[in-house]
Amino acid sequence: MKTGSTYQYFTWLLAVIMMAEVNISGQITSPQADAEKSLSYPVHPGSDPLFVFYQSNGTYRPGSLVAAFPEPGTYDFVWTLYDPGADGFTIPVKSEIGTETSSVTGLGEGGYMVQISNGLDVDTSFLAWIMLDSLVVWTEKNADGKLESFRSGCSDGNYVIIAGGVDLDTYYYYDPDSHEAVLYENDFDIQWTSDNPDLTIYNPTDKTKMGANFSQYPPYRDTYYILTASDSLGMTEVDSVLYDTKHTRAEFTVEYQDKVTLNWEPDLTTGFEKDKGSMDAPLSVRFTNESENGFEFTWVYLDTTEEVTGISYKEFDHTPDLNFEPEFTYYRADRTYYPYLVSVSDAGCVDTFHLEDGIRVVPSDLAIPNVFTPNGDGTNDVFNFKHQSLKECRITISDRFGRVVYRKRIDNIYEWEGWTGTVLNSDRDAPEGQYYYVVEGIGYDHVEYKDPNFLEQRKLDRQQNTGGGNGEETQSQNLYTGWIYLFRKIGAY
Repeated sequence: MKTGSTYQYFTWLLAVIMMAEVNISGQITSPQADAEKSLSYPVHPGSDPLFVFYQSNGTYRPGSLVAAFPEPGTYDFVWTLYDPGADGFTIPVKSEIGTETSSVTGLGEGGYMVQISNGLDVDTSFLAWIMLDSLVVWTEKNADGKLESFRSGCSDGNYVIIAGGVDLDTYYYYDPDSHEAVLYENDFDIQWTSDNPDLTIYNPTDKTKMGANFSQYPPYRDTYYILTASDSLGMTEVDSVLYDTKHTRAEFTVEYQDKVTLNWEPDLTTGFEKDKGSMDAPLSVRFTNESENGFEFTWVYLDTTEEVTGISYKEFDHTPDLNFEPEFTYYRADRTYYPYLVSVSDAGCVDTFHLEDGIRVVPSDLAIPNVFTPNGDGTNDVFNFKHQSLKECRITISDRFGRVVYRKRIDNIYEWEGWTGTVLNSDRDAPEGQYYYVVEGIGYDHVEYKDPNFLEQRKLDRQQNTGGGNGEETQSQNLYTGWIYLFRKIGAY
């Protein structure tokens, strides 16, 4: 080979190498694209970019591309569009001469090729695809954007059915060598949510079943059900439907009245003591309605059957007022009551709330002390007795010779201040010593408190305490008659 020919050969070889290098470095970009994927082909080697433009809310958004050569300089750019009918890039798009970069806008879906040359050592081409991704999410609703009425009900049990779906965009591109059409495998995920924080929505894992959402526990206030879908190209769309609820939820809370302070307390069941007003009869209860979407309410305080007659009866109130706070007093002791509330919505759906644990009114009881010290030291200054659910009682206190020093009929045990140690409610103090008490009472559960043989017992006690017996002071074995000891000296007991 001649020297000149050798030089020309190496010059040509160097140009080929440079062209190979710039083929690798050249590129098509799309700064305005929402996503970019890489496409491979069945026959053609290598891969090319897919630029995705989201078509949100039905708004047309065309594609755009930018071509550049990595080496500084000016180049000629020729853009063409792939024609599936001609099996090639035969549709002219745009040409630019002597520019550093070239851009094309307003592009529809398809494959775009750009040829870059400078008339000397650069003559290469690049390929990119554009997809106008249209992801459509829809929920079933009427013209007002609300759930159709037949999709919810309460006649055969509460239910609500929300339906929706996804129209997933498909995309085909073509192998530049075989011209085979290739389907891009687009996929999606969907999820139901709502604007109701109290609502739990079931989302099945099977995508074929995610379009419908059935619930036997519908919301009790107006709720937007929201369907969100995302495809594998990164596009996300949402749609919603308003459920104008027809269901109601019944619920109430209770407060109990402390008979000593007359205050309403949320709970008197803890720390109960017989000498303080608590869960004993008569027990006054105040109810607070906390129902949702109720139109009419029926409060049932008693729902019982008479043991003797077998006749069922109820005590109740019927009202449309959500803010109505009824108060009811339970008089029968040693019984558990189960009040309930029925809430009816404007659409006729019904829900009932029962107080599961009920209201337990404790049985009657009576416990009498055997000593008191009315000396003003603040301890045991008044003769009183512990009690619960005691309806009424009579008390008589006499000295060792049978002379009455105190007598009282007590109709309200919580208003009785007790015996202060005076004689017949005078200003004269009863002397220290033994006194005999007789208590007769009846509880709100019809339990009687009395000594059926108190006359004989009194006679026996008097004999024993006046020398008729062994001279030792004795206490009656019955809890409701016996001796009480009165001391006035501070620190005597």
